[in-house]
Amino acid sequence: MTKPPTSQPNQPSPPRHWKVHVEALRQSGLSRAEYCRQHKLSYHTLSYWQRKLSSSKLTNKETTLVPVAFEHLINHQSVQPERAALKVILSDQIAVEIGDNFSSATLTRLLATLEHR
Repeated sequence: MTKPPTSQPNQPSPPRHWKVHVEALRQSGLSRAEYCRQHKLSYHTLSYWQRKLSSSKLTNKETTLVPVAFEHLINHQSVQPERAALKVILSDQIAVEIGDNFSSATLTRLLATLEHR
């Protein structure tokens, strides 16, 4: 186990100093508050460095690209739009075209919505 460095009052500590403390805290099994009391550290400063070092670990990880095969999802035939089995013209601005496989519940909600506008 790495022995944490002793703090020097009124001197800014380098990130390496805090990295050692964050690792020692993790290995100690102590609560953050107890660790700070024993090592005469600022609880809030140690918390800041824990977050900062934790997030820098996440951003420094290598990204690996993985090829994804989705050929089977593509239909190689040209897609033709479904011909409307029914066309309801409500005004010169609104026309509803309904295919063979329409949802009657959706059509009911649509017509109710248009009726109340």
